[in-house]
Amino acid sequence: MVSTLIDVLSEAVRKRVCYLPSQDEMAVPLNYTKAAIAILFSGGIDSMILAALADRHIPADKPIDLLNVAFKIQEAKVPPKSLKKGKNKKKDCDADKTQSDQQSFNCFDVPDRITGRAGVQELKNLSPNRQWNFIEINVTQEELQEMRDKRIRHLVHPLDTVLDDSLGCAVWFAARGTGIINEGVEEELYISEAKVILTGIGADEQLAGYSRHRVRYKSSGLEGLVKELAMELGRISSRNLGRDDRIIGDHGKEARQEFPYLDEDVVSFLNGLPVSEKADLSLPRGVGEKLLLRLAAVELGLGLSALLPKRAMQFGSRIAKLENSHEKASDKCKRLVAT
Repeated sequence: MVSTLIDVLSEAVRKRVCYLPSQDEMAVPLNYTKAAIAILFSGGIDSMILAALADRHIPADKPIDLLNVAFKIQEAKVPPKSLKKGKNKKKDCDADKTQSDQQSFNCFDVPDRITGRAGVQELKNLSPNRQWNFIEINVTQEELQEMRDKRIRHLVHPLDTVLDDSLGCAVWFAARGTGIINEGVEEELYISEAKVILTGIGADEQLAGYSRHRVRYKSSGLEGLVKELAMELGRISSRNLGRDDRIIGDHGKEARQEFPYLDEDVVSFLNGLPVSEKADLSLPRGVGEKLLLRLAAVELGLGLSALLPKRAMQFGSRIAKLENSHEKASDKCKRLVAT
């Protein structure tokens, strides 16, 4: 089953990376090195497998862009130094050390940035001759608010929940592809020109990747989990695909068919397996959910990324709770309404 899953997924990726928008070869410089393919990349198992499979089918001398988005997190406040002298020297030294630590604090080191850096290192070990462009896309709250009002809320419409806002904004900035690359001593501004963007959507809905699947499994057993997965796969087009297509397409990039986990052959294969063969939620997080996919990752030569627990994009990028820490994902989002 692991081998078959790799085969059908590999073919799904091949179809999406080998048939690209036509380009006027006379207009492209001979030394042109920009990537034609990009991947929404968190370093998690879904995007790591897409990257490993894309590496199979894209010529080794062609780069691949890995789009990693982060929203600015707030720096912790440093307590003021004590005004007393003498006996408080140790405390003053501790305060100085804390201040030094804060100076090295990177406000964009969100969870997906950390796992993304580890993931790209795995890919470099797996395929050292490939140029992997790990693009750090950093978004401030001010830019988030500006672009949401100008463009994103119109693209998310008619969806209107807090979750739609978080995911819509995260995918929009990631797909824009404007960020920095830290390859050498200095940071380099980089704009991805890839017209095809692969995303990992559909893996969790078919392989029981979300925490709510564990809740359903505990409350209703395997039968309840089967019903939950069938319901989620049935509504994925209305809940996710249209929104993501509009969001990515706003940058003139291709998303309509760039969901390898939702390829017809992949869905058909996974639907033909009992849920107990795809996931075992009696096992711990990071193992039991998407178990079949994790075994495929190991077979492909991936390392620690095969054991990372699921972390949704809105939490990994830190956009969730950024502007309102009390709202729920299902709440109507006031930020999507014109002011």
